Formats: sequence, structure tokens, C-alpha cells
Amino acid sequence: MVLRTPDEYRQSLRDGRRVYVMGERVEDVTTHPILKVAVETVAQDFALAESEDPEVRDLFVATDDETGQPISRFFRTPRDADDLEKRSEMIARSIRLTGGLPFGKDIGTDCLNAIGAVADVMGKAEYRERADSFLRYLRANDLAMCGAVTDAKGDRSKPPSQQRHADYYVHVVDTQKDGIVVKGCKLHITSAPMANEIVVIPTRQMREEESDYAVSFAVPANADGVTMICRPGRGERTAYEFPGGPPVRTLSEAMIVFDNVFVPWERVFMCGEWQASMMLAYTFASFHRFTAISYKIPAVEYMAGCAVAMAGANGVRKAGHIRGKLSEIAAYVETLKALTRAAARDPVMSSGIAVPNPLITNMAKLHFAKDYHAFVQLIQDVAGGIITTMPTYKDWTNPETHAYMDHYLGGSDTYSTEERLRLIEQTHRAVASAEAGHMEVTTVHAEGSMEAQKMMILFEAPLDEYARMAERMAGIER
Repeated sequence: MVLRTPDEYRQSLRDGRRVYVMGERVEDVTTHPILKVAVETVAQDFALAESEDPEVRDLFVATDDETGQPISRFFRTPRDADDLEKRSEMIARSIRLTGGLPFGKDIGTDCLNAIGAVADVMGKAEYRERADSFLRYLRANDLAMCGAVTDAKGDRSKPPSQQRHADYYVHVVDTQKDGIVVKGCKLHITSAPMANEIVVIPTRQMREEESDYAVSFAVPANADGVTMICRPGRGERTAYEFPGGPPVRTLSEAMIVFDNVFVPWERVFMCGEWQASMMLAYTFASFHRFTAISYKIPAVEYMAGCAVAMAGANGVRKAGHIRGKLSEIAAYVETLKALTRAAARDPVMSSGIAVPNPLITNMAKLHFAKDYHAFVQLIQDVAGGIITTMPTYKDWTNPETHAYMDHYLGGSDTYSTEERLRLIEQTHRAVASAEAGHMEVTTVHAEGSMEAQKMMILFEAPLDEYARMAERMAGIER
């Protein structure tokens, strides 16, 4: 087996994993009323790989250089700018084609690409060999993954070794002849309940006395001692929402508890090399933020489209103040797209792996996060307050109230009343719903905080070169 079908993927999740949501143990994530929506979202990755459209299939499927077999392009290690550009396009296209982000292989391969890029620095060939062997296993079985990076952290003013609980950070508690035993917790792990494998890397720089926390490994999602406690996302459309359009696509996050989990040595990619922990976290950040800016492009394009369509439905698209807001909206979106392309086209090579340009990647992610709330505000302003006050689809279908809504809630002649109401509901979901609030928080914190991006920009930017230019102009020679 190389490429799995969506049904084969769904079946693989019925493996006895310990998953909890809303205070209850979930027997089957594929049939749970909330989690199944996320399962179906991830399943679209497998559906796209078997697309009958040759252009789509060529984008989502690559050839394994070792076996000549077709594999998911996510499992192709980027070797040059072309690989990065295709990866970015694939991530963006998945949203455009399915209406959601099938996060099943993105973050896990971000972790593996980072492991491969820094393995040589650790000076142990076995780590690179293990990572390559694990990647072959993933390719051969077409497995879904999640990347577990962020630790619980506890008191943020203290390093891992000084926390009240030693396992606020995932760490090694026992070393055995055939493997290690780990304990701790990882938070905010997207698609964890929908993954076949969990790939773990350190979240920060570790000190010498924290070498037990400098650990990277992979375990099956149903491994003994692994428990997932999920955030409940939204379910399918309710009777109060207008039907139609693509199915609801959403993801679910989980806190993952590792309670004395055994990891065989062949699945360990770092164990005690505290000096390389920061480089691994740093390199992962470049890959992961590149993934982030790639999937955020179609997301903000869709949101910008809500503003443009609502302006048309309200009959104000030609108004001067609306045109000014639409120009700001377009500039925000197109700047993100330009920076994402630039990050792919100017990679940094590490151990033969093309790493997205760290400076430009972090510039793009900071641009997205820093200006996102202003972007949302512009859309809310253009759309109007009705995106939070409109009656429901139940009222639209009620014979006693339908005629009133049809008569009074019309807008531009370009759209029927029902079409305008559908646009209002979509815009509500994008910028005024509970989902939109969740997105505003994750925009600030997901893929690293804005402060983390500023730190990487400062590290990567040629600040001393800037200063030397100013000194030369001032007649100062050093």
C-alpha cells in the first residue's frame, strides 16, 4: 500500500485510541457528532490524491525517488525552491478545492524536515538514519500525522528544570536497553485525534541540566499511555443555518498527555543533545510558519471575497469610502501572497534540505498576525452590522415570517434576497462567529507568537550591515 483511500484512512482511526471531548471518552472519532467533521476534513487529503483531474493529482502526488511509487507530496523532502513552491501551492489548493484545511501531514512533515535538516549538527548519524527510515514507513503506509511541539510550560518565568512539576515539559524519565520512557504534556496539537502518528520535538532551547527535555520521537496515536483531551469544534450545519455550499470543514485541537510512554530507539530522533534543541525548534518554526502562510492565503482570500461580495449585495461597492477599505483589504492579502512566494524562491540549504527563507517567512507570518484584526475590522465595516443581527434560516423557511424577510432584507438588484442572506451568513461565520473569535486568537498565537517572529527577524536581518552603511555615509570608518 502506498496511497490510501479516504475509507482506508477512516478505518485506521478505529484503533482503540484514548480520546476525550466534553467530559466523555470517544469510542470512534469517525462517527462522533463533532470530531467526525474534523476527520472528514483531514480525509480530503486522501481524496485529493486520487483525484481524476490530472492537474490536481500531479500536484498532490509525487514520485518516491527510491521506489518509483506514487506518494503524497507531503512526504517529498524539499530539495530546492521548486519543491517548496509546489508544497505551498498544494496546501493552498487543498483549501480552495475542499473548503477547509486537511491538516493531516503538514505539521508532521514540518517536524521531520526540521529533524533531517539538523540531524547532522548533532553528530549522530543514527538520528538521520532513523528519521529517514521513519519517513519511508510513513510513505509506504500513507499515514496521517500531527506535530506535538508546544509544552504545557507551567510558570513561564521559570525554565523546565525549575518548574513545580517536572513534566510540565515532555522529558525522558527512564532509559532502557531497547528505548526510552517519556512523560509530560503537549498543548494545542492540531488534528491529534485524527492522526495515525504523533511526532514530538522540543519547544525551546534547553540547558545542560535540562538534557532530559531535549528529546524528539514519534509514537502511534494509540500508544499505551497516550491520552488526548480535545477542544470541541463546531459540528455540521444546524437547522438554523442556510444549507448549500461545501460541507463544513474544521479541525480539532487536543492536549496530549504522555504518561510513561515507551518509545523504541528506532523512533527516537534526539535524546539529550540539549545544544541542538534550539536549532531544531528554530528550523521547525521556519517550516511550520511557511506552512502557515501558505494555508492562510486562501483563507484571507475567502474573507476578502466576503467583503467584496457584501459591498455588492449592499449596493455600495462604488462608494468612495468602501473602495478605500477594499484597497486596504486587497493590499493585506496580496502582500502575504508576495512574501510567501519570496520565502519559497530563496531557500536556505541545510544538510541537503531546502528550508524556507527564515527572514521572509517570519516577515510574512508577522504581517499576517499583526494586521489580521484590522483586516477583520475592515470586513465587518464593509459588511455592516446585519452580519450579527440577521434572523435565522428557520425564520426564512417559516411561512409566517418568510415574506417579511424577503421584502425587507433585500439589497442590490444584483442579488436576490436569499443570495444576500447567504452572503451575510458566510460573512458572519468568517468574522463575527465563535469560529471567527477562535481564529483571531490562533492568528496571534498559532505557529509561534508575534514576539517569536520578531526575534527571528532580528536574528536573520543584516542589522550590522545597515549600521555600516549609515556609518560610511557619516564618514565613520571602522
